[in-house]
Amino acid sequence: MSIASQHKIIRPANRLHIKARIYDLSVSQMMANAHRVMALIAQNYSQWLCADLDGLSRSFENLSAEPGNGDHRNDLFRISHDIRGQAASFDYDLASDIATSLCGFLERHEKIEEVQLKVVEAHISAIRAYLRQSLKGDGGSVGQELMAELSGLIQRTEAS
Repeated sequence: MSIASQHKIIRPANRLHIKARIYDLSVSQMMANAHRVMALIAQNYSQWLCADLDGLSRSFENLSAEPGNGDHRNDLFRISHDIRGQAASFDYDLASDIATSLCGFLERHEKIEEVQLKVVEAHISAIRAYLRQSLKGDGGSVGQELMAELSGLIQRTEAS
């Protein structure tokens, strides 16, 4: 028996055209449309970020009331993950960095107790202060100092 007779090549039907919408626009026109949409979102992103911050605060309050509740921890992670992914796209780099730090902390701590709650609260307070000061970008030297403080707090918490 030859190798060719032992194997059969299966060529699945290409059904992507059924799922993909076909546009009469060129790639550059589609990119221009995408840029217009991003510009519209950017105009209101601070409101979205404030809404996410409110969600973080509610989830934190819920987690503080029930520290063992994994759903509240997961809500905190989901919202901070959204901020991490979106904020830098709209020139809120420091908010993205803080949310990235919070995500990493939550990933390392499945169980949240009193000490971990203080770290979570510090991250939420940092995002709130960043927005209250109407900062954008990385926050300059203040942003670097804030990130260093959060990092130090995490290190002290995880060392104990």
